[in-house]
Amino acid sequence: MRNLMGQVDGTANLHDEAAFDRNVWDDGAQQKWFAGGTVLVLRRIRAEMDTWDELDRTSKELTMGRRLDTGAPLTGERENDVPDLTASRNGIPVIPPNAHIALARHRNDEEQFLRRPYNYDDPPSDDETSDSGLIFASYQRDPRRQFIPVQQRLADADALNRWVTTIGSATFAILPGVAEGEHLGQRLLAT
Repeated sequence: MRNLMGQVDGTANLHDEAAFDRNVWDDGAQQKWFAGGTVLVLRRIRAEMDTWDELDRTSKELTMGRRLDTGAPLTGERENDVPDLTASRNGIPVIPPNAHIALARHRNDEEQFLRRPYNYDDPPSDDETSDSGLIFASYQRDPRRQFIPVQQRLADADALNRWVTTIGSATFAILPGVAEGEHLGQRLLAT
């Protein structure tokens, strides 16, 4: 899918069952009743489309670290190519160190989580500026190990920060599913 900024979104997402087991579903080690559950971080991120749309294509691609047409990293050809964050031309990084892809990309397996982006586009406000952006949902076993380190890097230096503002955020414990004959939360009440 593409977000309202024209970018392919969710490229570096989890895709296989083993990755989901490691990074999304709780294993119950800390709380047996939560085995099979997950933690949802939900954010509403406003995109400053009025000023973003003033940028030329090259500036947008350098800000994101990806090509607009294919979603490929600036160091690759296809969307799912692994970005080479060390590549340079004439001593200048191909993907700027503050590009969104350079900071949002996981540094290790522990920082991976499932992302689900949803566009929103509300009517313009009284001052006639747009109100649109992304409802960003992430699912992970432990936000302290997975979500927070990535968000801290983005908050500190993301080139995209000039055009996006988080205007709401919440964290939810999503209970595990139920077996036949059980009801939601039954394992919680049994402990």
